[in-house]
Amino acid sequence: MTRLGIYDMRRESKILMVLIALLVAFIFGCGGGGGGVTTSGGSTSGTTSGTTSGTTSGTTSGTTSGTTSGTTSGSTSGAVGTFLSDDGSSRNLRDGFSRVWTNVFLIELETATGQKAVLFESALGETLDLQVLNNGSVQQFVGLGRRTATFGTYTKLNVIFGRDVTVFPFGSQTGRDDVFASTYNFGTAQSRVVTNLATPLVVNAANPNVVVEFRLRGWTESGNQVTPVIAVGAPTNLAAAQLHREWTYEGTISALAGTAPNQTFTLTTTDGQIFLISANSQTKVINENGTSGATLGNNKKAKVRAIYTPSLGRYLSSKVEIDDGIDDGANTEAGGQPLSPDRISGEFTLVIEEWDSSAGFPSQDAVTVVTSSSTKFQSATGAYIDQSQAFNILEGAGTDAFVTVRGLYNRTTNRVTAIEVEFKSDGGLGNQAFVIGHVVSINKSAKNFVLQIDQASGFAHNVGDNVTIQTNSTTEFSTIFGDPLSETQYYNLLMVGSDVFAEGTYANGVLTARFADIDAGP
Repeated sequence: MTRLGIYDMRRESKILMVLIALLVAFIFGCGGGGGGVTTSGGSTSGTTSGTTSGTTSGTTSGTTSGTTSGTTSGSTSGAVGTFLSDDGSSRNLRDGFSRVWTNVFLIELETATGQKAVLFESALGETLDLQVLNNGSVQQFVGLGRRTATFGTYTKLNVIFGRDVTVFPFGSQTGRDDVFASTYNFGTAQSRVVTNLATPLVVNAANPNVVVEFRLRGWTESGNQVTPVIAVGAPTNLAAAQLHREWTYEGTISALAGTAPNQTFTLTTTDGQIFLISANSQTKVINENGTSGATLGNNKKAKVRAIYTPSLGRYLSSKVEIDDGIDDGANTEAGGQPLSPDRISGEFTLVIEEWDSSAGFPSQDAVTVVTSSSTKFQSATGAYIDQSQAFNILEGAGTDAFVTVRGLYNRTTNRVTAIEVEFKSDGGLGNQAFVIGHVVSINKSAKNFVLQIDQASGFAHNVGDNVTIQTNSTTEFSTIFGDPLSETQYYNLLMVGSDVFAEGTYANGVLTARFADIDAGP
């Protein structure tokens, strides 16, 4: 059996590639809970069935098919927030996976008597690369909004996935198509994982938030079948603002209040997830069709880029795009860092950080984007620009560039024929980067060493390239198991051939490490 590991890649707004630069969240009123033992089985009456193989990555949207599986009995209920995460365990560098793409359709709690409370439901599914839930040593959070649920004591956590899983072994830029183990089969195209909670979870007005942890360090692979480990996590780290991630949510605006630019509103997805959104002077409000004069309004459909902000108790938006109601025929929307623009061919490479596609998970960690004179290009301000202007931006793009592409994806050729390309100047990865590789040389006196790259993100590279890792007095060191090390201890363990993960800022061929761990063996 191979153990599935996890690491994070930069941050987004940087939203991902590798993804990480983490913002946000001070949550109050967080509820506690216990871990659990994952079991398979049963049927969940009234849950979403569906055979959608497509995905909604980095977004919460979709149309409602299927029904909610009921709520617990009792007279008291209220809004319950849900956050996806990992438990923060370090990855296993030797045999782990850099990416694990999956599709989540439903999350619900269950009482000892079998009554259920739905926390999240999406008919199309919420697709994400589970590695974004852990930056290599610390858990991250993706908010899934809130739903009304009955307060009470719950003993089980049920999660319904799409059956397919795509994993990327460390050092490989090509994904391998797996499935969840057959014991979890649910219906014709889904998998249902049941976790018996070691400690019952109490949800009430004082504890209204649930952390659902996909603990990738414990996930295993046998052949092409994956066995997951899922638990309810302690809410302690929800209070750490830097651990929350910006995400994209789609829905309908209601309860609009305030005067622009300082406004608040509720965004409700077609499947009933509710997001309390705030906008301010930093929020970009644009029309999808590129026309000027975009404004917020009740009953308007919108795509909102936002991050949960605990001091507000709401999701703070960086961008609101008002839907024009026109179907452009795209089957895929992808976001990430652009590389290698070729003005002559009209192509560039997009390092995938977000993925929303009815054509399935991405087959590689980067995709070729094909543009033409008919492609619409939109600047960060929402104005349309021509292809030449767009390639001027692409050719000058740094590691903080973030581009969203809508178009038609061909999984066989791994190419997206772009219908629209949109730039985001204030997002992307910043200069955040990570490297996974093995040591080829060490300079202890200069506090640096050179890695040969097995996997990296945040800068242009090829597998097998060398990069210098510079440490300093602020660098945090640990083993791959999360055990803290002093600088002296770390360099004493470091040797040529050691497997290392380093995360920090990249410039001019050097990654200055905020964090570095080492696989020092048993």
